[in-house]
Amino acid sequence: MVKEAEAARESDVAAKKVIDLKNEADQYIYNTEKQLTEHSARIPKNIQDQIKGDISSLNEAIVSEDINKITDALERLKNSSMEIGKSMYSQSGSDQSSEGTTEEPKAEEAEKSEDQKKEEENKK
Repeated sequence: MVKEAEAARESDVAAKKVIDLKNEADQYIYNTEKQLTEHSARIPKNIQDQIKGDISSLNEAIVSEDINKITDALERLKNSSMEIGKSMYSQSGSDQSSEGTTEEPKAEEAEKSEDQKKEEENKK
């Protein structure tokens, strides 16, 4: 009985590692998707697409239950999801720098943004 328990212990430890890694991956996917939906207007489309692709890869790795695949896919998602923060930071930095200017440049920026909106509507 003791020998059987010791033999099963190794497989139990390996299974626990896989389960813990899958839970971490699921949690990271959830948090990343939440950030994407909350801040989608501030994140460039190409970064959103990259992150969504990494999420899909991680989901596939989770299904395979291969520790190496899950770890690699999780690292890729972590690296690509850092772009969310970079996008947020770069936009907040530009917002802060524009606050210190006079009213005339703000009016010019507003006109530019309206022109850009019109161009985007024409493209559609």
